[in-house]
Amino acid sequence: MKRIIPFLFLLLFNNAFSQNENHVSIMQEQSEHYRALNLKTDAQFDSLRDVENNSAGLSTQKLGTASSSTCTLTKKVFGWHPYWVGTAYTAYQWNLLSDLCYFSYDVSPTTGNNTNTSFAWTTASVVTVAKNNGVKIHICATLFSGHSTFWASSTAQTTFINNIVSLLNARGGDGVNIDFEGMGSSDKIPFTTFMTNLNNALNTANPNYKLSVCLYAVDWSVAFDIPALNTIVDDYTIMGYAYYYSGSSQAGPSDPLYNFQTTYNYTLSKTITYYLKAGATPSKLLMGLPYYGQEWEVVANTLPANTTGNYTSSRTLAYINNNSATYSAANKKWDGISYTPYYAYQNSSNWRQCFIDDVYSLGRRYDMVNQRGLGGIAIWALGYDAGITNYWTLLQDKFTDCAPIVCNDSIFDMGGPMRNYYDNEKYTYTLAAPTGSLVKLQFKSFGTEQGYDSLFIYNGASTAAPLIGSYTGTNSPGTVTSTGQNLTLRFKSDGATVAFGFKAIKSCTPQIIVTGVNQNEFYADLLLYPNPTNGKLFLDVQKIKSFQLFDAQGKLILSKEIDSENDNILDFKLLNVTKGLFFIRLTQANERVVFKKIIYSE
Repeated sequence: MKRIIPFLFLLLFNNAFSQNENHVSIMQEQSEHYRALNLKTDAQFDSLRDVENNSAGLSTQKLGTASSSTCTLTKKVFGWHPYWVGTAYTAYQWNLLSDLCYFSYDVSPTTGNNTNTSFAWTTASVVTVAKNNGVKIHICATLFSGHSTFWASSTAQTTFINNIVSLLNARGGDGVNIDFEGMGSSDKIPFTTFMTNLNNALNTANPNYKLSVCLYAVDWSVAFDIPALNTIVDDYTIMGYAYYYSGSSQAGPSDPLYNFQTTYNYTLSKTITYYLKAGATPSKLLMGLPYYGQEWEVVANTLPANTTGNYTSSRTLAYINNNSATYSAANKKWDGISYTPYYAYQNSSNWRQCFIDDVYSLGRRYDMVNQRGLGGIAIWALGYDAGITNYWTLLQDKFTDCAPIVCNDSIFDMGGPMRNYYDNEKYTYTLAAPTGSLVKLQFKSFGTEQGYDSLFIYNGASTAAPLIGSYTGTNSPGTVTSTGQNLTLRFKSDGATVAFGFKAIKSCTPQIIVTGVNQNEFYADLLLYPNPTNGKLFLDVQKIKSFQLFDAQGKLILSKEIDSENDNILDFKLLNVTKGLFFIRLTQANERVVFKKIIYSE
């Protein structure tokens, strides 16, 4: 018999297998549990949290302080606030939240009314505080079962729609988030009709009201008509967790960035690709990410490890932080395949593994959101970090105009360092260097389907910049350096056959300003040799039309048209210059201009 330990706040409950219609989601389990407690006030839930802390021998988690930063969000940061986190909102850094979604209005499938007596939207202090801090406020409406009953009752649907409009009007709300879980293919048409009617009613009541919908991490039954929904939905909140869940036969990450094992090839990356290909507007997609992880008893401490079925429980970031003896640095491991940390320890004679994100792994997931051009993220759930400031700082570093430029980094295709990329990928993103520096990209491996899957590199901040090259098959870019502060990468794959993709190291190198030379010109492969040179530089006169030589300060040393094959040698010893760094501007016979650094050593 499976044993689940129900710590109330910091320890979560069973979550579902990618919102499969045959499983109960983490949102549903928690909602049903806290409803059964019949508590009403923030003070009661705060007291419950203190009891749970004390029973575990812990002190109450100290909340962080509100940020005084003037940073402005460049992406949406949407967070679900479940009522049972009490006054955890006192630690929210409001300037780093764009949208707060109050969880939840539980829909009666027979009447459309709310059945959750703890739903306190009309009086909740968090709604007032969020609104006063300029954060948009939404109602989350949930329906976990009885979908066919709801579809069959136009009265229930009308009642629900009217109730939502009234609630939004009453508190000056901004929108509603629809979380209807467990739907199958038979629900697609009635769900689309319902969403259309809801959208029409919202627009009539207030054209500024927003409509968002929760999407499953894996839409097993194709329950969502994305092309139809895309015309009426303002945002999609993807529930990007529970890829590995309480009932999994093997332990693994709740939100694998990359493929953890080849036999189960579902990841955040694949989910994004699926919904983009289905027709979702990228800026409408908010990738939901967990502030929790899953723990299992496992047969052996291996990766992957089979679960025993005797024990599983979910853990919040706050719980991990408060139990540092168990979740210690010594017990913390790193899975470099899925890019997920995990803890492995022995309880009595049994091994346990707990996969849960830390600041670094969440940061890599945020990077993917930026790389894929999504609208932002959604957090399940606010308060589960208990105000730990590192996670707020991470939001600032990834999604605001204060974000620092990271120079030394590893760059992968969407399969990560160990797995293949996916079919039907199309994405573009830009790498940046600080002012006065250039972007240097050294490719360590490269392999795509020849002629069908390609990487394009542009010398600037967009695909409008000069194309450095397109690469397919095993034609590696090698080392590429920008002439300005940016390189832009564009990748595409077709619908069949994938390969291991690419791995590269990004760094920044100092920029030397050369006056009188167009900085949009780019470095290219050698049209001359040797480099470095001890005096004589041999030029490929079949390809070069003319050249200009500059010293390190940008002073023009020599300008020459290539008239014959006798002009194939540039002899530094005849130029009366000292050894050092030079720049040469080559105009090719096809009028293409390239720019190269030359090192002259006597």
